[in-house]
Amino acid sequence: MSSLAATAGVMLITFSVPASFAAVAAAMALYAVAVYRSARHAVFGLLGTSAILLVAAALQPWSMVDLGQAVQATIVLVIATLIGLNVRTRRGYVNALVDRADRLIREREHLASIAAAAERNAIAREMHDIVSHGLAVMISLAHGSAEIASTDPARAVQAMRQVAETGRVAVADMRRMLGVLDEGNTGDLAGAVAPSPGVAEVPDLVELFRSAGLPVVLHSAGLPPGDPGIQLAIYRVIQEGLTNALKYARAATAVTVRAQFSAQAIMVSVTDDGQPVLFRADHAGRGVVGMRERVELYGGTLRAGPLGNGGWSVTARFPPQKGAPWQR
Repeated sequence: MSSLAATAGVMLITFSVPASFAAVAAAMALYAVAVYRSARHAVFGLLGTSAILLVAAALQPWSMVDLGQAVQATIVLVIATLIGLNVRTRRGYVNALVDRADRLIREREHLASIAAAAERNAIAREMHDIVSHGLAVMISLAHGSAEIASTDPARAVQAMRQVAETGRVAVADMRRMLGVLDEGNTGDLAGAVAPSPGVAEVPDLVELFRSAGLPVVLHSAGLPPGDPGIQLAIYRVIQEGLTNALKYARAATAVTVRAQFSAQAIMVSVTDDGQPVLFRADHAGRGVVGMRERVELYGGTLRAGPLGNGGWSVTARFPPQKGAPWQR
């Protein structure tokens, strides 16, 4: 603004001098004010400079400023101001576009990091379910086989065969998961991809734990939902509940698996009457968290904790699927 005031004063003094470029200098100063300051400063500068010229021209013959020249100079000042305001607006628009692009990039990176974290959690959850379940059953079977090897070799051999079968199933599950992750793979691994386990595989799962020495009883009522995702969640809840019972339910005489499917809700529970173990909640932390994440993914709730009369209970409730057929 100080440069504009100086050029305006010089323009007023030297206006009548032939070949004076003071009006051009004032126009350039107004352009700079419009571009680098605010529009309000540019308008005030234009009005002040134009008023000085017109007032000086109106005071003739005392003033050396001609009215016609003053009007022409004012037009030049207006044009310079408008050009400056237009450049300022375009610069602001470009800067806004750049800021928006930067913000979108940051948001995309943030969403990508969230998606990556969710994917890592899903992979960790699936790995835990596969590895923990397989190892718990294999350890229990191997321990039982070692105990009866000298007295009942035939049962020991059968138990070790069951260990091998459990290991093969765990490896198949791992290959299925890895095959899903490796979308571009077309080799043997891709051919090993199999459907995820669901409610139909629960009886085989219960039989596997029963063969490992867990006294499991299965009670199921109603028609399971058709969504394979929620079926996998139900299967994993039962699997984790039985795995924890096998690992922590000391001297358990009854382990009950209930699965009830109705138009009101889906309820799945695993309950045992084993002796309470003080460190059980800490050691089951990842499993309980994984079960809760699976259940909450479908809008359900999960409760896991000790029972009043001893034992442990895991109960998951899912809302019913809209439009799905149900059988009471």
